[in-house]
Amino acid sequence: MSDFGRFKHYNDLLLLHIFFALVCIPTSGKMIDVFGTPLSVSIFYFPFIYIVADLLTEVYGYAAARRVVWYGVIAQIATTVIFAFVSWYPPAASFTHNEAYQDVLSTAPQLVLFGTVAVFLGDISNNYVLARMKVWTQGRAQGLRFVVSTVVGQVVNTAFFYTFGLWGLLSSSFLVQSIALASVAKILVEVVMLPVTIRTAEWLKDREKVDVFDTETDFNPLKF
Repeated sequence: MSDFGRFKHYNDLLLLHIFFALVCIPTSGKMIDVFGTPLSVSIFYFPFIYIVADLLTEVYGYAAARRVVWYGVIAQIATTVIFAFVSWYPPAASFTHNEAYQDVLSTAPQLVLFGTVAVFLGDISNNYVLARMKVWTQGRAQGLRFVVSTVVGQVVNTAFFYTFGLWGLLSSSFLVQSIALASVAKILVEVVMLPVTIRTAEWLKDREKVDVFDTETDFNPLKF
């Protein structure tokens, strides 16, 4: 199925994914204390990327979700190029806050490079597990499928991003603890939102008249 444009709400989910992906670029480097452990502030909103991914995969299938992942990658790279340009371009003599801009935006290349790879790896893992489980369970146990796929995706994403994306921003002594706590926090968001996610998925299936089972899907993550 390649004609995704015929659906009413596919583009809505695409925009939500890109919104949360772009918001994470300049903000995920800010560390906050949670039970004495430093975590990225993005734990509060990053999980919605995976909720959107669950909806895309559950309703429209793995291929549709994979395309959204790639659009997000392209958007993040383009945003980073603009951030680099803004940080580099000489300010006006009257502009006295240029250092503040540079402090925030200068970390973007590191964050977006590893953040984008982390989102890609985590998202693809999430979507693959969900699509496979949907076929294996013949569409049953939707809530369980959402949670299990999120656990896989969030752990992959968090471990990679905290290890490489936050290098130099996070003390190595807190690394394992931070990865574990951040993963749990993100998964809890999915669990709390689960009733809403399930109802939204069923509403989308009814609205779009589609419920894809990936029985013959090419799961190559590099295919657009």
